[in-house]
Amino acid sequence: MKTKNIFKLVSVLLMLAVMISAFAACSGGDEPIDPNGEGVTKLSFKAASGYDYLKTLDGTTVTISGYMATSSPVDGSFMFLMNLPYQSCPFCVPNTSQLSNTMEIYPKKGDSFNYTTQAIQVVGTLEVSESEDKPFTDMYGYEFCCKIVDATYTIIKAEDLSKDMALWQKIANTDVVNDIYNMYDYVNFLCAWNTYYVNSYTDENGVAQPGYYLYASDAERFIYNDGAQYNYGYKEGYFDSIVAKIEAVDKTAFADLVANVRKAEALAEKALAELENGNYTKEYQYVEEFDNEDYVYTLINGEQLAAEMQDTYMEFANWLGSWEM
Repeated sequence: MKTKNIFKLVSVLLMLAVMISAFAACSGGDEPIDPNGEGVTKLSFKAASGYDYLKTLDGTTVTISGYMATSSPVDGSFMFLMNLPYQSCPFCVPNTSQLSNTMEIYPKKGDSFNYTTQAIQVVGTLEVSESEDKPFTDMYGYEFCCKIVDATYTIIKAEDLSKDMALWQKIANTDVVNDIYNMYDYVNFLCAWNTYYVNSYTDENGVAQPGYYLYASDAERFIYNDGAQYNYGYKEGYFDSIVAKIEAVDKTAFADLVANVRKAEALAEKALAELENGNYTKEYQYVEEFDNEDYVYTLINGEQLAAEMQDTYMEFANWLGSWEM
């Protein structure tokens, strides 16, 4: 099965980035930029999720702090900046190539970025796409509505990090954020399985077969069959295991995150019940994308499920974006 977030696979090829050991930015600066300096706007990952606000800053000088993803291009032509350390892949909205809690940063012309695992402070010019419907696209197919260009960075000294960063480092070490992104991939599939598709392919006899949007039977197979793509989410105790991992770090500090996981769990149960109860229709029609006639399924409560998925996911994305150094 092929989905738009296949672009994540590219990051595996770029893991050699972790071998780059230089710890100085091209700017060569030793001191972090004053975020309260004249003409410099401090940007947060949470604020960067709001297009209307970003548009008011288009073309201005901004500063933002975070960590380089290890999948940032080895040639230093740009970086994926995230507010969580030790991440290999940029985060995306489920089943899309739209970046989430990740910002692309581009150096000054003729410069390149050296990789570092340390927290960094970036300064540069914010560029915002013409509209939300016309995002920027990079060489890997990722889509994003803003980027920082003509940028430099400096490493943030340990003593300058916020008091919450020790706790943030602990949650990063558990890899639980990646677990939650996988959880949302599962929940999104339950809420919108009819929008997933198998791409056109050549069978074992060398015959070209047209692609198709998933049937209800396909969705059930991907969920229920052992070893299937989304069977991990159907396993007993799946959501409890994520909660246990979060609470093992700090039950009180991450209570909001636990609440969000439980909300996602309730949505998953609701969406799965829609599938099991046959709350969908199907129509035999011409599918332009695959140049073929086939059955196309529609979820009776699809719009409601999609809206709940969006709200629940954005609650998590905003929680993640709220952690500032």
